[in-house]
Amino acid sequence: MSFRRGLAAASVAGSLFLASAQSADAARVRYRFTAEPGGGGCLKPPEAGQRLTLTGWQAYGCPPPRATHLVSFRHPCTGQTVTVPLALAASTPRMEYTRDRVIYNYGSDTVEVRFLTDGSADVIYDSGFLRAP
Repeated sequence: MSFRRGLAAASVAGSLFLASAQSADAARVRYRFTAEPGGGGCLKPPEAGQRLTLTGWQAYGCPPPRATHLVSFRHPCTGQTVTVPLALAASTPRMEYTRDRVIYNYGSDTVEVRFLTDGSADVIYDSGFLRAP
């Protein structure tokens, strides 16, 4: 009989714990910077971004973070020099390069610039697993 009481108490405690939990903010937020015709390589910032949820990228009504650096890249698809405003941390990141992206890796936080074939760029801010951006 005491096993059943213990199991029932654990079940009630677990239910109360789950009922009191709140949803976590997205840890990955994406902003698409589009190329302006005749813009001289400056990319137009978006009005709002998208956040990654369990069902994919969803609209996120938040403007991009305030830029701390204007970083110029040679776009791998168009060959043009493009300037992307980025919100980078004050510490030194580990840089990672692939064919179509540059990643500023700060450990648990990353800033990824992904170049798209139409001349635009996605900037993805990842603040780590289940942490708010």
